Amino acid sequence: MKTGEPIRIGIVGAGQIAKVQHIPAIAASAGFRLTAIANPVPVDVPDGVTLFPSIDAMIEAGIVDAVSICTPPQIRYGLARTAIAAGLHVLLEKPPAQTVSEVEDLATRAAASGRTLFAAWHSMFSAAVEPARRILAERGVSAMHIVWKEDFEKFHPGVYWFWQPGGMGTFDSGVNALSILVGSMPEPVFVRGATFHVRDGAHTPISATLQLATPSHADGFSAVLDWNHAGEETWSITWTLGDGGTLELEQGGRILRLDGRMLLDAGDNEYPALYRHFETLIDEGRSDAETRPLQLAADAFSLARIERV
Repeated sequence: MKTGEPIRIGIVGAGQIAKVQHIPAIAASAGFRLTAIANPVPVDVPDGVTLFPSIDAMIEAGIVDAVSICTPPQIRYGLARTAIAAGLHVLLEKPPAQTVSEVEDLATRAAASGRTLFAAWHSMFSAAVEPARRILAERGVSAMHIVWKEDFEKFHPGVYWFWQPGGMGTFDSGVNALSILVGSMPEPVFVRGATFHVRDGAHTPISATLQLATPSHADGFSAVLDWNHAGEETWSITWTLGDGGTLELEQGGRILRLDGRMLLDAGDNEYPALYRHFETLIDEGRSDAETRPLQLAADAFSLARIERV
């Protein structure tokens, strides 16, 4: 419920995504005020923000009403459970947890506590998703291809938890494409097969190919995910429409073309939109614990044929 004052929010885990996206988005929001950051090792924090060594110390200080959990997914469940038990609203950076069942349990706990849980699939808030959804609903889909390629070392140098169980590997980025599908497709998408390329010593894929389907189409839907791409980043989805036209989403949802004509060329506004949604959820006493992108990734892990590279 609105109080007229910004919601006091803390960040748990001060890694790259917190620094590059969450802190600036909160600073630009009229609905939130960043009051605390919890991180196990010392980090620089913005003026007026208190640094704590743990979420427990942050909670004990009594200076937050909500938290954004930006840690590796392997430990998010326990942190979120602690926050909910303390009466805090919780935003979970994607992927929201290691497993769908963890997210479902957190949603149950949040509902019982009267608190908001938001599984923040940021790519679902990209500018192209809603117009793509309308076009696909109107004109139908007969085929689709995802190309999601980037250089892991460029974006995450020296970070290795991605290759441990629960770290998801290339799916840490690839779930962004899957979340766009969830937000835009007029019918469900299924994983029918997958090939994972896994480096020696790793437990998660550096790249993957997926065979996808819908209730209406048994084939013609596919994805290539690559975290070992040396060239320019590619984050694109191309749909063949039911009437033979083409819809192209590029740059992760900033650009949308219909039959070769530019429909949208927007900036990077995903995280500001994400925090506006979180504020609305809190004001209205609701949660948004979307699990379908994580379920698609889990299905791929279940069906994958493994190739060592």
